[in-house]
Amino acid sequence: MGARVHGAMVARVAWEGKSGARCYNNSAAGGETVSKFLLLIARSVYGGGALPKLKNAWLNRGLPRAQRVALRVAWPLWLLPVILVNQILVPHAVWVVLLVMLGGLYGLGYLWARGQVGALRLTRRRMGAILVAGDVLQEEHELQNAGVLPVIWAEIVDHSTLPTTVGQGAGRVVACDARSSYRWRTATVCEKRGVFRLGPRTLRLQDPFGLFAVTVEDEHQDTALIYPRVVQLPEIQLPRGAGAGVSRHRRPLLGNLPAATVTDYRPGDSLRHIHWATSARTGKLMVKEVEAEPGGQVWLVADLDGAVQRGAAGAAGTLETVVTVTASLAAALLSGREPRAVGMLAFGRSEAQGRVVEVMPSRGVAHLWSVLGALAPLDAGDHDLAALLRSAHARLGTRNTVMLVTPQLHLDDGDAARNWLAELVHLQQAGVGCSVALVILPEEHGRAAQGTLAQLAQLDIPATVIEVGDHFPAWLTFRRRRRIVRTTPTGGVVSYEVDEEVG
Repeated sequence: MGARVHGAMVARVAWEGKSGARCYNNSAAGGETVSKFLLLIARSVYGGGALPKLKNAWLNRGLPRAQRVALRVAWPLWLLPVILVNQILVPHAVWVVLLVMLGGLYGLGYLWARGQVGALRLTRRRMGAILVAGDVLQEEHELQNAGVLPVIWAEIVDHSTLPTTVGQGAGRVVACDARSSYRWRTATVCEKRGVFRLGPRTLRLQDPFGLFAVTVEDEHQDTALIYPRVVQLPEIQLPRGAGAGVSRHRRPLLGNLPAATVTDYRPGDSLRHIHWATSARTGKLMVKEVEAEPGGQVWLVADLDGAVQRGAAGAAGTLETVVTVTASLAAALLSGREPRAVGMLAFGRSEAQGRVVEVMPSRGVAHLWSVLGALAPLDAGDHDLAALLRSAHARLGTRNTVMLVTPQLHLDDGDAARNWLAELVHLQQAGVGCSVALVILPEEHGRAAQGTLAQLAQLDIPATVIEVGDHFPAWLTFRRRRRIVRTTPTGGVVSYEVDEEVG
């Protein structure tokens, strides 16, 4: 009897243990299922599923693509089902108050955001059209609020490509009353030449409760062309001082007179000057040398090869100095006492693509802006100077002048393909006058510079040395009136205007 009772108790305990294990397993499986369900809901809400798309479509219905309303704080909305269930199971005034308060906050925040998203407008206006590196770009901005709700705060993010320092630019935080506008001005120092984009801008704000975020895209864009600096350089000697632009159309009274000698035919020589008798006797083309007034065209060749540039980036390096010297030479030749027709040739990188930039010779100060506009976007390229001169023989023609601006001092005599001095000799033999402006660093007044100058002197090629960092007076200047406000020791304010020259 006792054994049977003991066996029954053991069997019951064993059965209850198995049942408890089954119940434990079932509860663990249920908890895991609930966790997976909650994780699925979280992913659907925050992970970019169909539910967020429907939510965004509902929040932005009727709005253009440039105006967006987004839910910024979503976790309190998960309390709404809990409050509703508690109100149904355990009715109480507390649940009603919480439901009304939560729903009212989100409703008012959404209505506030929708009321502002279509009532805001951004405008910007440039003050001044011509900008040179180092100038100040002044802009006037305005935020217009046509709605009945004030803008408590709004962040303006400027996506312009113009390089700015801390504290500059059009981005800032502003506020604006209802049915009014807010204006402000910005002054940005144009530290670098080039072509830059002004805009677009993004306007960001929120409702007073911080539940909804409003984004307004101002897609208006403008282009700012920053020209290189133009300075007054020291006088640079030309190989043909008498061949100025005013004498371009002067010819001898009897026309081009043939000389007593003939020379080998070179590409670019006129076929009218071929001496056929000598060509038939020698078996190669020979041309007659003619006495003619030299032309007034001057070609400026800028050496922008990145492999030979030295110094730091910006005004402390040879690259910017070469561009500045080229622009300054163009200004001096186009506006001198005897104006010349000036062209420009360079190889540089513009918009991440290397290309040969060619500006055909022309006269007049207005042509200077064509040269400056071509130089403005150029960066260091990968085309050596000798190859550029070699490919430009046909462009340069004969009886013209070439002014070369280069930072190269070390001439590699063993590499004839890269010897730019040999190309200048070939141009001289073709009847092209040559002049060189050497751009060097302050510490390069040693043997390398003197050796290059000596070789140029032996070939009767005028050369001028320009140091990086030399301060020359500005060539482009204008006068302006500026208001100055000062405080007196007694606490008063004195305002007066000054007339100054800016370069």
